[in-house]
Amino acid sequence: MKSLVYRLSQSHPQYLYIQDEIGRIEAGDKGEEVIMFKLDGLNLPYEHYIFHNLNLYIESHIQIDTLIITPYYIMIFEVKNIRGAIELRQNPQQLIRTLENGEIHSFNSPEAQLEEYTHQMKQLFQEQGLIIPVHGAVVFAFASSYIKETSVKTKVLLRNEICSFLHNMKVKESILTVKELKAMKNFLLAKHRHYHPYPLCQRYKIEMDHIKTGVICEVCGDVGMQRAYGRWRCHKCGEESRDAHKQTLREYAWLIDSTISNKECRHFLQIDNVDLAKRILMEYSSQKSGKYRYAKYVLPI
Repeated sequence: MKSLVYRLSQSHPQYLYIQDEIGRIEAGDKGEEVIMFKLDGLNLPYEHYIFHNLNLYIESHIQIDTLIITPYYIMIFEVKNIRGAIELRQNPQQLIRTLENGEIHSFNSPEAQLEEYTHQMKQLFQEQGLIIPVHGAVVFAFASSYIKETSVKTKVLLRNEICSFLHNMKVKESILTVKELKAMKNFLLAKHRHYHPYPLCQRYKIEMDHIKTGVICEVCGDVGMQRAYGRWRCHKCGEESRDAHKQTLREYAWLIDSTISNKECRHFLQIDNVDLAKRILMEYSSQKSGKYRYAKYVLPI
């Protein structure tokens, strides 16, 4: 997504929103990392498997921050890294955050998301002929979150409560044998799909005309390196590179499309030579469809 920010004008209506989105994603990733670290030390008295960032398509695409499977139950953790005073509101469900300076922000409810994930996971297991309790909790990863108003129907935890919460789970007779639990683990791993939100321009409804073209200098970040004598040269800092175009083609795939024509390549790399564009694409791409001017090269993501 940072590639999109580099290539989008600061005056574009979506610019600030995308910057905020990057901040939210980075904060979420950091929160999930500390929860992963916390769970590394988990020692339950029964067999269990822990999944992080599990991407599944059941009724729709879902991305579960943390999933724990045991012989007795399934546990879903929806992890949040949001600082400030937190209120989990109902009717409608919202998360309200108030900062120290008085600023108030609203977010989508993690409760609603957790309810949807729980529903879909139950559906998935029922389709496999398996009835097992599916529980869930919203976990705030850092102490900078002050829970001012909590939920009456959803378990809400701070990071340091996770292990004791799991140790205190009431279990009776096991539903799965150790062999069946391992089979479930393999089943979920087989269903996991890496989530690619590309192309980003389509996702954020940005016209290609608003995207800056040109090869970006990896040293100073300037857009528009010039090609001469087999090298790319930055006119701003003088940096030279033989393969700076590779990152630019990756960005084309992330932002615009996973296939590219010779003409589109020349436009995006800001070069005029048809043969040079053809050589670059043939070296970079291992798949091609069509012939002559209708040829399209597949760009790996």
